[in-house]
Amino acid sequence: MEPTVTDFSSATPATMQQQTTTQNNNNANLRSCAGCCLKISDRFLLHALDRYWHTGCLKCTCCGAQLGELGPSCFSKGGMILCKKDYLRLFGNTGACSACGQSIPASEFVMRAQGNVYHLKCFACSSCHHQLVPGDRFLLVNGSLFCENDHQKLLKANNNTGIRARNKVC
Repeated sequence: MEPTVTDFSSATPATMQQQTTTQNNNNANLRSCAGCCLKISDRFLLHALDRYWHTGCLKCTCCGAQLGELGPSCFSKGGMILCKKDYLRLFGNTGACSACGQSIPASEFVMRAQGNVYHLKCFACSSCHHQLVPGDRFLLVNGSLFCENDHQKLLKANNNTGIRARNKVC
């Protein structure tokens, strides 16, 4: 199950945002807090996970930190609402690198190619070990990455099988 990441600073409806309420005398237009179920008459409220919250009620399930004060995002997985630190502590590994087999922390940038995931440093040509970067053309052959130059050499060595470098790092 993939986590839901909510961005406090975004303005899209399903994301976390701080809103200003307009106070009125009849309380008819006030929203109910998803945390405490009371009407929100405070000047500010939070909108996250398609629900409204008092600023003090949207808290990390693990550490109890008020998520609106910690930064622009919160995470939801397994029925829990989490701060980034607790999400990484509980669900930190995103899988193994296709090149080295080592785990990849959830906070680390990765490169992806045809369903495979790589550490940035591991996304390199199997022949010359040149690290591939966005814009480089490459070919993935039997799980091994080849830069365009080494792929051409490989083709010549294998009597030009007609395979072309058709992938590009974006």
